Amino acid sequence: MSNLVLAREIYCPIDEVWAYHTDLTRAPEWWPNVSECLRIDGEHAPPSPGTSYIWRYNMLGRTFKGAITVQEVKAPTRFTFTVAGQINGTFRHEYRATAKTRTRITLMVDYEVPGILGKAVNVLFVEKRNAADAEHALDQLKEHLEAEVIARIDAGVV
Repeated sequence: MSNLVLAREIYCPIDEVWAYHTDLTRAPEWWPNVSECLRIDGEHAPPSPGTSYIWRYNMLGRTFKGAITVQEVKAPTRFTFTVAGQINGTFRHEYRATAKTRTRITLMVDYEVPGILGKAVNVLFVEKRNAADAEHALDQLKEHLEAEVIARIDAGVV
């Protein structure tokens, strides 16, 4: 089992970070490795335990398919989902308001390196690449959310 723990402080209120980040259908907007994430029930309501998605994840030039199932929703502080299929793992997210306009998001991931990659490539290389990709994804999330806040400030809508 491989593990990642990452965190970012985002200049954006916790409710906005929560609403955007827990809408997994928007993951391809900020997570370059995710090429698709579709909610199976088609609802537009916030996710709840049992909400399911299908997704495509790109790792080292290969595309992996699987299912995501939401396990825990404790708005706006905790969100957990599992992935199953060609990649298996658990993603736990914790959100904490550090100020009225700032949120700290912490991501904890436990996952199994796909067997096809584990046999063909050094597992440590795969883990390092996944860590770098996850860091980049959180940077993209931060940049996207902060750009929205800046746009509102520039427009005089605060």
